[in-house]
Amino acid sequence: MLFRLSYYSTNLIKKSANPGDSELRKIILAAGANNRILGITGGLMFNRNYFGQVLEGDRSSVSDLFCRIAKDQRHRSLVIVEASVVDRRMFGHWSMGLAEKTETAELLNSKYGLVEGFNPGAMSADDFLNYVFEMISLENQLVSVSIPTWETDSRRASDCF
Repeated sequence: MLFRLSYYSTNLIKKSANPGDSELRKIILAAGANNRILGITGGLMFNRNYFGQVLEGDRSSVSDLFCRIAKDQRHRSLVIVEASVVDRRMFGHWSMGLAEKTETAELLNSKYGLVEGFNPGAMSADDFLNYVFEMISLENQLVSVSIPTWETDSRRASDCF
């Protein structure tokens, strides 16, 4: 069963003086390795205020991953935007795009009526999902990790949500 979960949270990461040691780089590298093994696809966006993420895969794998993410001290105030069974993946590979003052972000902010920039709390669930998808699809400076299309074995879902 293919499952999609989208959420946003408040970003607590401060900009690092050495980009090679940044917390965001650690997230990107860990996500690429872990999600490949789990068969999870999706997109992660962030700016100085928010993280916005969509996860797709086997329900128990997505649930277990979200429970680990929820415990991460680099963010707080998680809000689940949507959690549902879906017919197909929207994200064909794991991608990460930075939602900052780029031409792409400005274009999407205007399209979605976000005067103050990326603010997932001001968006509907559909707009949030489409914004993340469009940002990941359009942004040129992404870190992408290919994901095999096999489904992971069924495991007991966590009681996280």
